[in-house]
Amino acid sequence: MEKLTVGCRLDDRSSFPAVADTGGRYDAEDCVRHGERVDDGVVVVAGDGCILYANGAAEDLFLAESGSLSGRLFGHPLVAGDSTEIEIVRPDRRKATAKMRAIPVEWEGRAAQLVLLHASGERRRAREPQRRSGELLHALVAYSPLAIVATDPSGRVSLWNRAAADMLGWSELETIGNGLPATADDPEESLVGVWAQAMHGEEVRGRELPEQRRRDGQAIALQVWAAQMNDAAGLPGGLVLMLGDVTQRRRVEAHLRRLVGHDALTGLPNRRQFRKQVERTLNKLSRRDAQPLLVLQLGVDRFKNINKSIGHGGGDRLLQALARRLAGALDETDLVARTGGDEFAVLLRDTHHPHDGVRVANKLLQHLATPFELDGQEIFVTVSIGIAVYPHDGRKAADLIHAADDAMDRAKQQGGNGCQFFTPDIDSDAREQLALENGLRHALERNELFLDYQPQYDLKSGRLAGVEALVRWRHPEQGIVSPGSFIPVAEGSGLIVPIGAWVLHEACRQLRAWDAAGLPPLRMAVNVSARQFFADGFKAEVKQALRASGVAPARLELELTESLLVRNAAGVIDLLHGLKALGVRLSIDDFGTGYSGLSYLVDLPIDTLKIDQSFVRRLAENQRYRAIVAAIGELAQGLDLKVIAEGVETASQLEYLRSVRCDEVQGFLLARPLAPDEVARLLR
Repeated sequence: MEKLTVGCRLDDRSSFPAVADTGGRYDAEDCVRHGERVDDGVVVVAGDGCILYANGAAEDLFLAESGSLSGRLFGHPLVAGDSTEIEIVRPDRRKATAKMRAIPVEWEGRAAQLVLLHASGERRRAREPQRRSGELLHALVAYSPLAIVATDPSGRVSLWNRAAADMLGWSELETIGNGLPATADDPEESLVGVWAQAMHGEEVRGRELPEQRRRDGQAIALQVWAAQMNDAAGLPGGLVLMLGDVTQRRRVEAHLRRLVGHDALTGLPNRRQFRKQVERTLNKLSRRDAQPLLVLQLGVDRFKNINKSIGHGGGDRLLQALARRLAGALDETDLVARTGGDEFAVLLRDTHHPHDGVRVANKLLQHLATPFELDGQEIFVTVSIGIAVYPHDGRKAADLIHAADDAMDRAKQQGGNGCQFFTPDIDSDAREQLALENGLRHALERNELFLDYQPQYDLKSGRLAGVEALVRWRHPEQGIVSPGSFIPVAEGSGLIVPIGAWVLHEACRQLRAWDAAGLPPLRMAVNVSARQFFADGFKAEVKQALRASGVAPARLELELTESLLVRNAAGVIDLLHGLKALGVRLSIDDFGTGYSGLSYLVDLPIDTLKIDQSFVRRLAENQRYRAIVAAIGELAQGLDLKVIAEGVETASQLEYLRSVRCDEVQGFLLARPLAPDEVARLLR
């Protein structure tokens, strides 16, 4: 039988906590009841030293598994009523000491000893870290510069430290057992609102509550952290809030914003900063080709009346809400600023035409048409917008801003809730362009677009070798609209991407239709704009057009402008190789107009050079143009490229192009752009 390893020291005979006096002896039921009630170890030992019963505390003391002490020898002589200290050697070879006292008991009809073991030194050591941790936590909470507040699951305050009382003004006596105090007019933006959001699982880490108030009504800005507490069962047991006072920091930040050119109320750039940004943008424009730059000035209509009806505080909140809505309606490249009490300014950097100003102005008017809600009241706001255009209305920032101001005043004089250009002729032209853009947006869905085809002839055989697809627009009111009018609008608005995709599919479909009619095979050339080329999925669009039509890829030639290739030479190589892998042909349109080095021709997988018509038209005028065209022919031959010339209108031009080894030509001398059935008759 296994024997417990114990040793004893008889030099310690201090008093030992005794059990309640029950008349001298205890029965088995008393022993078990006592063992379950106390924290000390309780062991019942038979006369032969065998353990009959041991409670959980005794098992913990001996590092024994539950129930494993029963049946083992206690291993220490017991003297009834005697108290001594024993030393226990545990299985992990560590030693523990315990005070022991034996009391006679009766266990199932036979005499036994009830042994009480009190590990006072070990328990004290075990509880010491807990005691120290508790004292440390209490000190941290009591002296923390952060306000620390704890609540139960129902929202009643259970902890309110000294910093919370100093920061918010409510004392501990006023808050403990009650709900969180109201710190803002809007419950959702108060401590109560943050508490509710955190209890529903929303993360609250460093959230700022700018418009709070203390018990005495003084304004304060808070930064809040929140964490849920769980009880012993793992269920939500309440919440801990930690609050920091950031009032002074926000004041410093506001002051710094004012110093660097920001409006204190809305956080937007102020008039001075806006002017600097306009000047900086103009300086960048002066170093490259000038493009339209638009300045918009916005003024709230009848703002004085609004201010009187809702008060100055409400007026400030309205301006803040209006600033947020304006900023949300603009692109990332645009700049919005507050330039006066009820005035804002917008700088449109990425524009292609003055009519972009009308488009943006109408967009802003639509965003502001939805009423603002302040204190449960709906406030309807309209604005007057003035538009100034660089360089037409001025070449300096001050001139443009002044022109936009004047245009805004004219918009107000005309009743407000509208926009005006500074210069009347631009106003009229921009509105016409905008109307053209709106019509173009519906042209595809209304089947108003169609293709004509410019024949391309082989100079050696005289045969029709291919055609170039040219998009046309039959406007329901204006009739045929010149491509020179609507193509720039399509480019500037981005509509060129869906229009270009339609042209690609329609050209391939028509090529297949001619094949089905038994006509000789042609090559189809399709112009590709820069925006279309760099749009996501262009290669997939080409692949889909080929698959849907069944046209062999080698019969499709994509014409890319030289300026596109030169400006982005490094970026287009992979795109061009991807297209080349499909089997299509690639042509450089308007070759010779890029004013760039020719090294890119070595790296790009090009099949054809297309001589721009500006060179062809001047062949008879200037020997230098003839030399340029001849040089292009020699260059193409050396690089194994085909050459095609466009804009051929005279017989002398045709003869010269034949003499300089030009492969193909197109132009009015040979044929004008033709409808599909006219191309079919020509082929027959």
